[in-house]
Amino acid sequence: MAIRRAVLVIADIGGYTAYMNWARSDLVHAQLAVATLLESVIDAAKGMKLAKLEGDAAFFWAPDGDAQMLVSERLSRMHQAFLDKRARIENSRKCPCGPCEQLKNLSLKFVAHQGEVAEQKVKRHTELAGVDVILVHRMLKNRVPVPEYVLMTDAVEKCLDEPIRRHCTRLVHDFEGLGQTSTYYLNLIGSSAQPPDKALGFAGKMKLRLNALPFVVGAKQPCVGFRSLDRGAVESAAG
Repeated sequence: MAIRRAVLVIADIGGYTAYMNWARSDLVHAQLAVATLLESVIDAAKGMKLAKLEGDAAFFWAPDGDAQMLVSERLSRMHQAFLDKRARIENSRKCPCGPCEQLKNLSLKFVAHQGEVAEQKVKRHTELAGVDVILVHRMLKNRVPVPEYVLMTDAVEKCLDEPIRRHCTRLVHDFEGLGQTSTYYLNLIGSSAQPPDKALGFAGKMKLRLNALPFVVGAKQPCVGFRSLDRGAVESAAG
């Protein structure tokens, strides 16, 4: 049984229990909608392996994964894919049934941890095992006060770039059987609200803000060095 270090991520659809309970009269449409949303998240998770589908959640892992890249880029794309698919279903639906009308109440959240895992084979099935696998699942029951977020452990948070870390909020959780654990959450609400062709994701927006900072504080002047503008200024002076 090989033991390796990996980044563990669970993408969980929020509001699933209430949605399915409310949609008892039309479970076929409700489950089809949830399956379609999960498929969009899985398709956007390139670079990560799907370990297991768990009802309203998908458990991913990346052996020796780059936690910084996964949180700042991959999870942003997965979240955006979820929002895009939900919007397409809502905009194209012709069905007046309750589950289709209530689709807007579903959201997406992530939990992420970096640790050691063992690949455990039982007949033809391979599953991940270890305390770190237990921990990332315990993280689904938390005290994060916003509906869409990335909740991460210290091991993941310390890998992030400083601009992103400044937007993380610390929370200490007491997870069952594991005791007090320091975690951080990143609020995803508003970070992926743009259309697909214009969405930059959280990391992209932070990069733009940092690049613009010297101009905002007056350390640089905009357009300095552009030849066409310099030539225009000379011609105006000559006139």
